[in-house]
Amino acid sequence: MKNLFVKTAATLVFGVFLLGATAAHATKIAFVDVQTIASQLPQAQQIQETIMAEFGERIEAIGQLERDINFNVEKIRRDGPTMSEDEQQQLAETIQRQQMQYEQMARPLDEQMRQRQAEERNKLLALIKNAIDVVAEQGNYDIVLNSGAAVYAKESYDISAAVVRQITSGN
Repeated sequence: MKNLFVKTAATLVFGVFLLGATAAHATKIAFVDVQTIASQLPQAQQIQETIMAEFGERIEAIGQLERDINFNVEKIRRDGPTMSEDEQQQLAETIQRQQMQYEQMARPLDEQMRQRQAEERNKLLALIKNAIDVVAEQGNYDIVLNSGAAVYAKESYDISAAVVRQITSGN
């Protein structure tokens, strides 16, 4: 009885392994490198241009303020010994006001730019995801992994170029 149980269990385990091996050979797997895809798309460059157009004036204003601060700091360092105490005090107060203004302008701008970049990046990732779905469906792939999820994969399993073509062709 005990021997029969062991034989039955061994047969079941062998059958499960055999079924698993057969199923693995029938599974079609591919991978994509989403970062590479995103960097190759013209939409990524358009996103950068859009964000620069949207925030360009404010970035330039902050840049000018930063240059003014640096100029005044250099002036007080260079000319401080020959300036009167009142002139030094006025210049120091000007620098302090400029630094506060810089902080008030730069921090919100940085947050807004990050938020816009995240919004645009999410749109681009959705576009990439849709293209991956189309390519996977057309190629009858069962599983598509991100390249970072695979420790090793042959280049022949990489469908990133097909995804880029799918997006750029607009199909």
